[in-house]
Amino acid sequence: MLLKDINETEFLASFEASLAKLLAGDRSKLDEIARYCAIGGKRVRPVCVYLGATAAGGNCEVEPVLALAMSIELVHSYSLVHDDLPVMDNDMFRRGKPSAHAAFGEANAILGGDLLLTLAADALADGCAKFGRSFALAAKEITNAALSMAHGQALELAGCHGMDETLAMYSKKTGALISGAFRAGAICAEADETTLSNITEFAKKAGLAFQLCDDLLDGEGVVPVIGREETRLLLTRATSEACEIASALDERLSAFALALRDRKY
Repeated sequence: MLLKDINETEFLASFEASLAKLLAGDRSKLDEIARYCAIGGKRVRPVCVYLGATAAGGNCEVEPVLALAMSIELVHSYSLVHDDLPVMDNDMFRRGKPSAHAAFGEANAILGGDLLLTLAADALADGCAKFGRSFALAAKEITNAALSMAHGQALELAGCHGMDETLAMYSKKTGALISGAFRAGAICAEADETTLSNITEFAKKAGLAFQLCDDLLDGEGVVPVIGREETRLLLTRATSEACEIASALDERLSAFALALRDRKY
C-alpha cells in the first residue's frame, strides 16, 4: 500500500501496532522498562516523518516510512530517559507518570535508554537491508539528528548565555530530531531537491515553534531571558514563516504548524 493512500490517523494506528510488536521482547525487566518509556506520548516525530513523505508526494510504501517513524521515536524516547536522570534535568515525571529512574532506579533507566537507542539502530539496519538506497539515505538523516541532539544536550549542560546561544542549542537538541524526521520521510519518498529544501526550511521553523511553545508552557528556556511576550512574538513569527513555506507544499503542514503553536501541554 502506498503512503498517499492512507491518512494520518491510519498511519498512527499502524505505527502504534508496529511499535508494540517491536517492543514485545520477553519478560525481562529491561524489556519492561523499554515498553514503559516508549509507549505513549504525543508522537510528534512519527507524524513529522509521515508529513515529510506525504509532502513529497507519498509515492512510497507505508512499511519503510513506519520503520523510520519507529526508529526516530525510539531515539526520542531514549533521549527523554537520559534527560530525566538526576545528573541531567532530574525530572521525576514524564508523560503523566513517574520517569524511568523514579520508577526503576537510575541504573535500570540508563540501561533502558541504551536498549531503546539500540533498538532504533537495529530497525534502521534492518530497513537498509530490506528497502534499499532511499531508505538508507533517510536512515542517515535520523542518525545525524541523534548526533546533533547529543551535541545540543552538551551545549545545554555547559550553559547557554543569552537568546542567541539558547536558540542555537535548540536547533541542535529539539530542532534536529524534528528536521531529521521530516527529511527522512521526504527522502524515503524520493523528494526532488527543491521539495526537500522547502521541507527542510519548514521543519526548522516548526521545530523552533515547538520548543518556544514548550518554553511558554513550562516558563523555562528563553522565557526567563527575554520574557513571555517576546517569546510569544518569536513563536508567532516562526509559525507564520512555517505556514508561508507550507503553502507551496501541502496544507497539512500548515495545520501541523498551527497545532504546535496552539498546544496546551
